[in-house]
Formats: sequence, C-alpha cells, structure tokens
Amino acid sequence: MTLLKKQFLLKRIFIYLLFSTSTTILYAQNIDLGAMKGKVKDKLKDKKYISVTGGINASTTYSKSTAGGGRDPLTYLLSANASVSLWGLVNIPLSFTLTNLGKTYGYQFPTLPTRLSLHPRYKWITTHIGQFTSNHSPYAMNGVPMTGFGIDLSPKGSFKYSAYYGRLQRAVQYEPNGNRNTLPFYKRMGYGGKISYESGKRKLATSIFYGKDELTSLLLKPDSLQIYPQQNIAISNELSFPLAKSLLLTVEYGISVLTRDVRAPKYTDSSSKNWLLQTLGGKQSSNIYHAIKSQINYTIGSTSIGAGYERIDPGYQTLGSAYSNNDLRNITVNFAQALFNSKVNLSGNIGQQRDDLDGTKSGNLVRTVMAYNININPSPRITTTVTYSNFQTFTNVKPQFQYINQLTQFDNLDTLNFKQLSQSASANVNYILDTSKEKPKSFNLNFSLQDAYDQQAGKVTKGNSSQFYNFSGAYIRTNMKKGQTINAALNATYNTIGTNKIITLGPTITYNKQLFKNKVILGSSLSYNQNMSNGSVQSKVSAMRMNMGYNIKKVHNFTLNGAFMMRSGGNQQSIYDFTTTLAYSYNFAYPKQKKLSDSK
Repeated sequence: MTLLKKQFLLKRIFIYLLFSTSTTILYAQNIDLGAMKGKVKDKLKDKKYISVTGGINASTTYSKSTAGGGRDPLTYLLSANASVSLWGLVNIPLSFTLTNLGKTYGYQFPTLPTRLSLHPRYKWITTHIGQFTSNHSPYAMNGVPMTGFGIDLSPKGSFKYSAYYGRLQRAVQYEPNGNRNTLPFYKRMGYGGKISYESGKRKLATSIFYGKDELTSLLLKPDSLQIYPQQNIAISNELSFPLAKSLLLTVEYGISVLTRDVRAPKYTDSSSKNWLLQTLGGKQSSNIYHAIKSQINYTIGSTSIGAGYERIDPGYQTLGSAYSNNDLRNITVNFAQALFNSKVNLSGNIGQQRDDLDGTKSGNLVRTVMAYNININPSPRITTTVTYSNFQTFTNVKPQFQYINQLTQFDNLDTLNFKQLSQSASANVNYILDTSKEKPKSFNLNFSLQDAYDQQAGKVTKGNSSQFYNFSGAYIRTNMKKGQTINAALNATYNTIGTNKIITLGPTITYNKQLFKNKVILGSSLSYNQNMSNGSVQSKVSAMRMNMGYNIKKVHNFTLNGAFMMRSGGNQQSIYDFTTTLAYSYNFAYPKQKKLSDSK
C-alpha cells in the first residue's frame, strides 16, 4: 500500500469514528424533528426573536512633558462591540476598533479589520467560523490560531465531542533578496478532534491532531534557511479515576510523530522495531517523541497530599502548539493541612526539574523549587498570611577541553559548576479596627523580601548578589453615610544590587467621594517619594491625580482623569508631565423588539 493510500485511509478512519460517535449521541437523544419544528415556530411567534447587547467606548488622551520624547500629544480610541442573538439559539459576536495610537511610528492608519470570528450556538452545539483556537492537550493541539471551521458538541450525558479543520499557517513567499527579517513559511493545513467521557471523578479523553505543509505553496524552496515542509500526527490520551475513596490518579500520555521534511525517502528499515513509523508510512526524516504526565492525590478530612511526575522527550514538538516544552523531567510533591477549625491553614510544595535527559547537551540544568504558605485567622478581625519560597538552579557545563586536558579524574572539580539561588518571603497582617457598617476602619501591614545570588565553585563572587525589601502600611477609613473613603499609606523599599544600596520612601493619601446617590464619583490622591543611592539623593517625585465619573441611567458613563507629576534631583533639570483622559462609554441591551410584521 502506498503512502498516499495509507494517509487517505487514516483520514477516512478518523472522520468515520468521529462522526459515527456523534451520530450515536444524536440518536440517543431521541430528537423529534416534528417537535423541533414546533419549537422553532413558537420562537418565531415570540417578540424576543432577536436581541442585541453591546457597548460603545470612546476616549481621547492629551499629554505634555517638558522631557520631550516621541509620544503623541493627542491620541484617541474608538471601539464598539455587539452580540446578536437570534431566537436565543444562535449568538453572533462582533467587534470594531479604531485608533491613531502609534501612527507616527510607521503603522498604517487607519487599518481595516483583518479578522473574522463567529461562534454561532444552538443549544449544546457550538460552531466556530473564521479565526479561533482549540486547547485540547499540551501534547497535541494547544492554542495555535486556526482559520477554518470547528464544532463542539456538549449533549446531556457524559460524552463530549470536538472537531476542527482549517489553515494553521498562511504561505509567505521566499524572497532571497528581500527583507531578511521576514521568514518564509509553507501553507499549513490541519484537522483533528477530541472525544471525552467524564462521570464524577472518572475521565477518559482522546485528542488527535494532524497537520501538514503544502509543498506547492512556495514557488522558491527556502532549504538554505533550513525551513522544510513538515508533517505531524499527535495523539494524547487522558485518564483520571479514583484508586480508592480518597485516592485520585490522573495520567496523560502523548505521542508525536514529526516529519521534518516530507520530501525525504520513505522509512523502509524492516529490521527496525519502530513499527509505528512503518505503519504510518513515515519518512527517514521522521521521529517519534513521547510525553507523560501523572498526578496522584490523597485527601482525607482536612489533609491533602499529592505527588506528580512529568517527562517530555528531547525534541518533542507538535505543529498544533505554538510553543512546546521538551527535554525535561519534573517531580513534585504537595501538601495542605487545616488546623484548629480552619483557623490555621498550611500548604506547600517542593519540586525538581532537570534537562539533558539523553546526555547529549554540553551542559545540564537542575532546578529545585520549594514554597510554603501559612494562613492564620485567630479572630474575625485579624487575618495573617505568611509565605516563603526557595528557587535553586544548578548548571553543570561540560566543555570538551575539560576532558581533553584532564590528567586525572580529580582535575577541574567544580570549576565550571554554577549555582543560582533565590528566595522570597512575605507577611501580611490585616486588622479591622472598627467593624461597624456605618464607619468601618482597618489597618494593613505588608512586608516582603527577595534574595538572589550566584555561586560558582562554591563561592559567591562580589557583585553577584541582590536583596530587595519592601514595606507598606495603610490606614483605611470609610463613612458610608457621607459616601467618602480616606486611605493613608506609607511605602518604603530597600534594594541592594552588588555594591549599590538604593532606598525609596514616601507617603500617599487618597480621598474618594460619592455624590447625588452615587451618580457622581470624585477622587484625588497626593504622593511623594524620594530615591537615594548610597546615601545621596537621586530623585524626588511629586504626583497629584484627580478623577471624576458621572453615570446616567446606568448606561451612559463619563470619566475624566488627570495626572500631574514633577520629577527633580541629581544633575538634571526638573521635569513636568501632564496627562488627561476624557472617556465615554455606552452600554445597550435590546431584549425586546417589535416583529417585522408589526413594523409594516
């Protein structure tokens, strides 16, 4: 049997299985065409045969700065969106955007819409027309934009179905003397689907993806750029089921058969054990990659313990994924525990990741991550959260000269071993001073730190470490009767990078007021901060912000925002920045319209 016949047979088998199972579900629903016809007539008689919801947004921004720069002084943005529903059965979303932002930087203005995406829906049937994405599995189809047609079937019961067909990549012609920054691409078509069964904690799903580049889509072949027409078949299987009452196991296994060049000779090694390549009519440029991910969780009462394992072969890739992780192994352990009637909650996880699984790289990388979280609520007024995480990366470089110039096995020990470590911790305390509904008061404290350093040959070299400390405190007071809120805060940061020590400190005061039964909202804030490096003042920043909002009948909204900022310090002159934005939004909904016959 020729390769073309085998591929045609595989396509027919896939399409037959997909639509035969869909037909079975439709039959199981016992759909009465006569009853359906009556329902459609009832919908036609209903005045709500069409409904439209959406909104219009318009804004303009004026900005001026004594520092100059390439920012446009006046920009505008106009956008609109609408969702049309026909008889409550079909939904059609529409959107439009027009702006002059960036026109002075070489963008064409105005630009016409280049995308069309419709998602009509009827009961449990959803279709996708135009541009859309499907996220079925990270090992098969995973979010690559597609232009074509798709359908999702979610009938009552445990089975769900999905299928798609379309263009994954448009052709970009190869111009040897053209723009070097624009790479050529073959036109790529693809199709696939997913069938899943889910009942309680039990789940079984299969995803299939097939993609192929069209060889005739490019007049000149970009082989010199190592861009070849490819082909890919990827299958992912998911399984989740309880091993016991409190023990749940989840496993996903993926396989990808990737052909780097479809023009390569056919795979004809009859002595090889790789029967799958022979069955699928693979080429000599074809390779098979495997991926597996598993997770087991044990939950009893307020205790939860779990462990996970993931391994992805080096070079694992699918044409249905814009980006694929490969050549890695992850091992994770997690736990969670509630104590003292959930007043204290503990959780944490630890994991390790490594690459160079086949030992062919010039170096390997090992990462270790630990994270812990403690939440303490001793009383309804006090909430405390403490977190800690540790991240460690170990790199072992294996240059050839290390082995060429080595006299004994004890030479050059650890001289090229490199460690990068970082840790972070945070603590947050929120205390409610007054629990009254009329005048609530609260006080909040937050502290966080980050520490990072590099270690080579067991030593931390000077200038390869940094620490970052941040502190903030805030007092919030609200008067519900007067509709006002006052927030006073103090922020401070201390940062060390190598031999530099940087301190930033300053207060902020915010005031908000509601008028005319919350139809008008006024707000203002003042802030000041000072930045010092190694004891000398580098900059001082003063900022004043004001905002106003006006609402009419809950559908018309006007907002006006303004900000004035002054920066000074160092050897530079003072810089003034001013920005104001006027915006309007209108939300509409017309669930009731007269029938066409009534308007005649």
